[in-house]
Amino acid sequence: MELPRAALILYRTRFTRYSVNVISSAADLVDDVDIYIVENIEPSKSASLFNALKARYSIGIVAVSLNTFALVDDNFRAKLVRLIRTAKMKGFITLAGGPHASGDPLGTLNILGFDYAVIGEGEETICEFLSTIVNSLDPLKVKGLFTIVDEKPLFTGRRDKHIDLDDYPPFPYWRHLYNPIEITRGCPHGCKYCQVSYIFGREMRHRSINVIIEHIDIMLSDGLNDVRFVSPDSLSYGLKYYKREPALEVIEELFTRIHNVFEKHGRGRLFFGTFPSEVRPEHLTRDAAKLLSRYVSNKNIIMGAQSGSNRVLKILGRGHTIEDVFEAVENATKYGFQPDIDFIVGLPVEEEEDLVLTLRAIKKLVELGARIHLHTFMPLPGTPYAYKSPKHVPQWFRREVMRIIGKGGGYGQWLKQEEISRKIVELRQKGIILPRMRLK
Repeated sequence: MELPRAALILYRTRFTRYSVNVISSAADLVDDVDIYIVENIEPSKSASLFNALKARYSIGIVAVSLNTFALVDDNFRAKLVRLIRTAKMKGFITLAGGPHASGDPLGTLNILGFDYAVIGEGEETICEFLSTIVNSLDPLKVKGLFTIVDEKPLFTGRRDKHIDLDDYPPFPYWRHLYNPIEITRGCPHGCKYCQVSYIFGREMRHRSINVIIEHIDIMLSDGLNDVRFVSPDSLSYGLKYYKREPALEVIEELFTRIHNVFEKHGRGRLFFGTFPSEVRPEHLTRDAAKLLSRYVSNKNIIMGAQSGSNRVLKILGRGHTIEDVFEAVENATKYGFQPDIDFIVGLPVEEEEDLVLTLRAIKKLVELGARIHLHTFMPLPGTPYAYKSPKHVPQWFRREVMRIIGKGGGYGQWLKQEEISRKIVELRQKGIILPRMRLK
């Protein structure tokens, strides 16, 4: 039997497991390509794989999904550079995707050494790219790619439209690989620190209930029990445009049909509005909290407040107030949920009076029954704040927050994130990430 012409090696890290699953489920739709998913980026271990595949296939492609958090690790970054250099020496085409490649395509090519970076959504681009390579066509005709031609950066242009989530499986179930189902993509708010709107656009697109149910049935048939979702705002499901009132009738239909699948299999647990998703505070109305209490298994709900200062919230583009957060927490606790509220400190626009308001809000929320999940601002590539630096968080705020955490009112890796944020700024200053340029 004749082998396919091309081998695609997809490297997964703990930061990109979900995204690589999604890309592999799309790439598996392309004819004449075999896919190999690899967990370890160790260059020495990959060299033998490259040699074996080179002997079996006429075309080899190495693809990596990049996350900025991983790249600040000097050891990981050095291994990645050696891996890509080894792959290219063996004659493999190298391709990067993910949020970092979208936000920093020039650094991805010039510093890390990749041949191509995928800008934005990857499913359609990877499929067209693979088909083009296999059929010996011109990859520069594929929209959504950034590369270097004659020592000059070249962007092939953004794709004409965003994908329909129903066109691609949420995970490669035929490989027995599963992840939370992405039910919504895109966010209308464009918060200045967040990559979501700038990678996936501001139009909310939802996977249809029929397709969600189909894949939940597959999951349970393969022995899984828990159903989780990926969404920038779980309670936006069913809304074509942003509204303060969630489409509860659509969400209830989804819940009802999920529980029908559970009854069919005699088991199943539904998690909604918790990791790896969250809800916007204005969407957690009294009716929404009541609906969730009837169907979901999670006891906590994650909400983004980000600041206790309405001035800061307005500048960030959050689209809600701190009063909305207070009301949402009251709604959540009334129906037995533990609200976990995200806050970000060190924001570039944050002044001392804003921190005073944030601390006041944190204390009030804890009194209302919430836990605080504290984060440190990180300047992520591709966002309006990519070239900003974190503000210093004063000692008085640190002391107060640590008291709250010590009493069980909060948690989070905000101190570790401070180190990551400083490292991002350091790498930016050295030109290792975010070399100065704009896409046309």
